[in-house]
Amino acid sequence: MSGTLYVIGTPIGNLKDISPRVLEAIAACECIYAEDTRVSIKLLNHLDVKKKLLSYHKHNEREKLEEIGTHLREGKTIGLVSDAGMPVISDPGHEMIQLAATLNAKIVPIAGPTAFVLALVASGLPADRFVFEGFLPDKQNDLIKALEGLKDEVRTIILYVSPHKIARTLKEMLPLFGNRRACLAREITKYFEEFRRMDLKSLLQCPDIDQLRGELVLVIHGREPESSQVSDGVIAADWWEHKDDRDLVVSYVRLLVDRGEKLMRAAKMAADKFGIEKDRVYRSASDDMSRAYKERSGD
Repeated sequence: MSGTLYVIGTPIGNLKDISPRVLEAIAACECIYAEDTRVSIKLLNHLDVKKKLLSYHKHNEREKLEEIGTHLREGKTIGLVSDAGMPVISDPGHEMIQLAATLNAKIVPIAGPTAFVLALVASGLPADRFVFEGFLPDKQNDLIKALEGLKDEVRTIILYVSPHKIARTLKEMLPLFGNRRACLAREITKYFEEFRRMDLKSLLQCPDIDQLRGELVLVIHGREPESSQVSDGVIAADWWEHKDDRDLVVSYVRLLVDRGEKLMRAAKMAADKFGIEKDRVYRSASDDMSRAYKERSGD
């Protein structure tokens, strides 16, 4: 007879979110697989519960499956927790659940808070239809490719973003998405919880955008069906006098050049997108690229 796998949602910050059913599930388990046992032991100590914790993370997931399969075939009851929130959501666990299903084990999900859902419902953006993308790729080309694949998405978009990548992500996103409404949620359920409900450009221009700490969730309004053009007010009329606006235009030109466009063609495409003068775009981008080349050459 196959065993039971409890998939246990745990608090993402506020320990008052622990439910009686979570306690019952933990008590029922003979052992619990945790993403980081050092994190989960703190929760068990807080609950004054003694349970055998076993490590289960992305680096040992495959090798642990045989052991997990043995437990379930022997009819044991085991649990799965992540560091915070619901397991499997941008965390390890998919293959464990897939194995349990193959073995006809009983799979019992135990409700717990999930950061992206809480960010969505508090964002003020449409929540009837949405797409959750988790963490975007780290490499520049992969990041741009992922954003290009999302720019025409009409549903509300939800992303997990690391604090040290939020400014970079917004810089790459703005020229592709336009100046859409968004919400940056930080430290949900914790003491410093906050929701910054503003447009993408305003988020990027927050003075502390490079100093943010904690868990971040970015919620972005989907593309308006009637138009995929950049919203009015993305850049100032004298954009070349403003560093943020100039960087935005030049970064878009460099994106096009990196994709194989000639500089003149890229400048025209940027001018059309932002509704600005092509010659000034060309001069700004040319000066920027020449300066970057000299810096790399050590001149």
